[in-house]
Amino acid sequence: MKRPYQITSIVLLGMAAFLAREALKLRYYSPLGPGPGFFPVWLAVLLAVLAAAMFWHATFGRPEPMPGDFFPDRTGLLRIGAVVIALLGVVALIESVGFCLVMLAFYSFLLLVLGRQHPVVTGLIAFAGSFGVYYVFVRWLAVSLPVGVFGL
Repeated sequence: MKRPYQITSIVLLGMAAFLAREALKLRYYSPLGPGPGFFPVWLAVLLAVLAAAMFWHATFGRPEPMPGDFFPDRTGLLRIGAVVIALLGVVALIESVGFCLVMLAFYSFLLLVLGRQHPVVTGLIAFAGSFGVYYVFVRWLAVSLPVGVFGL
């Protein structure tokens, strides 16, 4: 089980180097304080440190046997496929239908397929996750989100 962790840590280390290089193109500090490159640089450094620690642990740590249920069974593969198809549906429909309705359907679908909550709880979470997030982003943060045909 060492090799997958080593490969993953090397990929993450490469991604950290790329992110750091791109973040250094932004201004690190401005007269008012930290600039737009400040947090990305430090997040890339943190990612690099964690990736190096992961590599060290995978290489020199005590090896763990691969668990018997490491690979998903048929039900797990169907759930993974359902999530991927739902994400593709969000990408395809969000501009034309609008953020609120697409995310309401997406959250409802995910919570019904993957969760085990009561349908009323699922509906409340999906409603808050779609219309609540839309309200916070549009009203408080002044970020425009796709409206769609129905104005939602």
